[in-house]
Amino acid sequence: MSKTPNSSTIGLTPEGLEKVRERMAELPKPEKPDKKGWTQEDLAKKSGVSIDTVKRFLGKTRIKRDFITWIAKALNLDIAEIVDRHEWSPPSPPATQIDWRETCRAAAQAKRQAANTFFANDLGRKIDNEIHVPLGLIERQQKPQRRDDFSPQTGSQAYQEAEKLIPLSYNEFCEKVLANSDSPKSKGKRLAVIGEPGAGKTTQLLKIGDRILAETEYLPVWISLAEVKKPLCQYLIEDWLRIAAGQLDAAPAEWVKEFNELLSEGKIWLLLDGADEMGIADSLGTLSPQLRERVFDKVRIVISCRLNIWEATGNALSDFDTYRMLDFSYGDGENCDQVKLFIDQWFTPLNPPLERGETGPIPNLLPRVETTSIPAPPLTKLPCTHKSK
Repeated sequence: MSKTPNSSTIGLTPEGLEKVRERMAELPKPEKPDKKGWTQEDLAKKSGVSIDTVKRFLGKTRIKRDFITWIAKALNLDIAEIVDRHEWSPPSPPATQIDWRETCRAAAQAKRQAANTFFANDLGRKIDNEIHVPLGLIERQQKPQRRDDFSPQTGSQAYQEAEKLIPLSYNEFCEKVLANSDSPKSKGKRLAVIGEPGAGKTTQLLKIGDRILAETEYLPVWISLAEVKKPLCQYLIEDWLRIAAGQLDAAPAEWVKEFNELLSEGKIWLLLDGADEMGIADSLGTLSPQLRERVFDKVRIVISCRLNIWEATGNALSDFDTYRMLDFSYGDGENCDQVKLFIDQWFTPLNPPLERGETGPIPNLLPRVETTSIPAPPLTKLPCTHKSK
């Protein structure tokens, strides 16, 4: 018996694949408009889907209809040209006109732009993409319960073993934990990303949100905990949802109803950034009972926090699987030099690189300091006070 295709997905026809490849070959490169030819990475960036989705798309694997729409729009192609037009029958109109995916994307974009502004350097250059170097995340083993019959030597050894950290690359984290819900305590449902200030926790949460939108049918709700001054559930409805709906007083009743349905159906991911920035003494202890409310039973949660705060009060969220940001690597032959990669991205020259044989001014990478030239006063002959004898 043949398997009935999933109506929510669709794939390219052979003729459609040929049209896509032809269009990619003739489009100007995003970074070099004088040259032609899009790569798979270019198509992923322009369409907003992940590189994995693009590879499946070009391999004629069925992908979600939304992704086909975004890709066709990026290529300026009619969808009917690249898929089976008989299979591409518009789905039944949704019961709502609320585009929840775009709502979540736009809400996170505001924070992304703020982060880019923070990282802007003194050259006055606009940063279109946040400076992001994928870092490793580490899975921390749970500490064993204390036993009174430990000798001092045995107890010290047991403590060190309990603190052993298991390296886990960013891609492994995405595949194992996010996609396959494989984590020791919560099965991917309750996750904490901890690290030193500036380690990239905010960027990691934004990237996780991007991946959720690109690879799943779930909706990431990104929240800066520094802005939360009331119980989280109350904040979601009275503040986040109201702002997302573009209202000054309150979110429309239809928005509230549908959002509560999304929560109860487990279609929401809460991405809670900066538990250490809430401005209260015991932020994790305050959040703990709120995150255990029944409304969040089916909601997957990722929270970020500074290392020292989590070490001091993280037991309040002991049911969370904890992953710690690693430091930048300098490269060891097998791993890339992430320090150099970060420096290269940060100090990208304002002028494009010159072709071989061309000459031009060397871009100044130092901050420009505006100075005002003040002319020196004219020299004047001073009166002589010395009397000759």
